[in-house]
Amino acid sequence: MKILIVKTSALGDIVQAFPVISYIKKKFPEATIDWVVEEPFASLVSAHPAIDHTLIMDTKTWRKGFFSSGNQSKMRQFVKRLRQDNYNVIFDLQGNVKSGLVTVLARGKAKVGFSRDSVTEWPNVLCTNKRFSTPKGINVRSAYLHLVQNFFNDFGSVPFVASPAVLKLSALEQQQLIALQEDLKKRSKPLVMVCHGSNWKNKQLTLEALSEFLHLLQVYLDCDYGFAWGNEIEKGEAESFQKKFNASVLLPKMSLPILQHLMADMRLIIAMDSLPLHLAATTSTATFSVFGASLGERYAPSGGQHHFVQGSCPYERSFNKRCPILRSCPTGACIRDLSGKHLFKEFIRRVKV
Repeated sequence: MKILIVKTSALGDIVQAFPVISYIKKKFPEATIDWVVEEPFASLVSAHPAIDHTLIMDTKTWRKGFFSSGNQSKMRQFVKRLRQDNYNVIFDLQGNVKSGLVTVLARGKAKVGFSRDSVTEWPNVLCTNKRFSTPKGINVRSAYLHLVQNFFNDFGSVPFVASPAVLKLSALEQQQLIALQEDLKKRSKPLVMVCHGSNWKNKQLTLEALSEFLHLLQVYLDCDYGFAWGNEIEKGEAESFQKKFNASVLLPKMSLPILQHLMADMRLIIAMDSLPLHLAATTSTATFSVFGASLGERYAPSGGQHHFVQGSCPYERSFNKRCPILRSCPTGACIRDLSGKHLFKEFIRRVKV
């Protein structure tokens, strides 16, 4: 069986779709699985051990010079590669216009997507020939699985539990990981990884609240911290945290496969609604996360070892997935008004140590 996954972006959303791959390979061990993805996120998909071919598109570059001969040639090459194989089934997990165009161009008898009441952008329904609704309010990982299981009419008495997707390491990455692991093994206390950043300020705690929470938690768990970062601003903030906590470490910049393998060695991951949280969910390590302008019920990792705190909106806005003013809210009060003491109280209440 040949299967094509259309899930072009973004990093966190791609990781949340990984359980689909686990399900397909369990049901059809001999299946070949290809994945269409945008160029900035291709390395993540290529690192998945069950993906046979990564089909890369670069629409951001193509749009900038749509009529240039170079971009026209690259677009033709992409379409040619996309249509090279005839798939038994194509799953459009993105559900927007862009993914719909890819689904239309791809060759396959069954083109499966979300129904009008579940799709992200309604024109997408014109691009699929088998559509399914997803139950309202379910976790996004379950929504992707529900779509695929619906197509195969496969809802067993025992819910499917995805096996961990251990990302592939290059030889250089393997060397870097071993060196980092050997250094961290010298520590006498368990290490908790802190991933404080997010692409959006309104998904982040204040640095003061996080610092207060970490001080309380360090005493409670008798742990040290490893502070992870993804850009220079986050690095500066992580450096400030590292100076506040004795024997803690500023982790180096690392690839996503290295980060995932390192997460598997941690006692706990503390994160916001961001890529590191969703990557941590692909390991067996417990997580504690904080949500505000997005719903933890929809996006937090599933499973008994995962816990989250949901901030409340003082303006009484309600939403099903993400707050419509997530990017523009001037205060971000739903998360930025949370105190470290409140988070610690919730940790004690929810997490069994």
